[in-house]
Amino acid sequence: MSAAAGRPAYPGLLLLKMLLAGIWHGGLSDEAVEDMANSNLHVMRFLGLYLEDDVPDHSVLSRFRTRLTAAGAWDGLLAMINGQIQTHGVMVKPRDVMWMRASHTVNASLRTSRPMKWLTTAKAGTMKQMPKRPCA
Repeated sequence: MSAAAGRPAYPGLLLLKMLLAGIWHGGLSDEAVEDMANSNLHVMRFLGLYLEDDVPDHSVLSRFRTRLTAAGAWDGLLAMINGQIQTHGVMVKPRDVMWMRASHTVNASLRTSRPMKWLTTAKAGTMKQMPKRPCA
């Protein structure tokens, strides 16, 4: 029995979100994704990180992507995520600004005539568009 003690592993969801942020910001290198996660508050919120949290370094991202690819899961995950994005009518458009930013817009053809509101979950830091319930 080994009593190996070390740093706890980073959550897989955090690593996946970091890889996605790199893709959505114009195909950034792992080093640039690490820098962006350390300095961009919008990205930190998307990742669910606080200012005092440690950010995985570029080598962790590279190893994570390599393991996903070796397991045959990387392409499937991207296909599922792209399917969800299309299903919900969200378009991710990279723009060239000082840091490449992704702007998220709802596809006009998928809008309903019902009023919508944005809900933010504090824990995950994600935004979801939900129909308003009629007042009773």
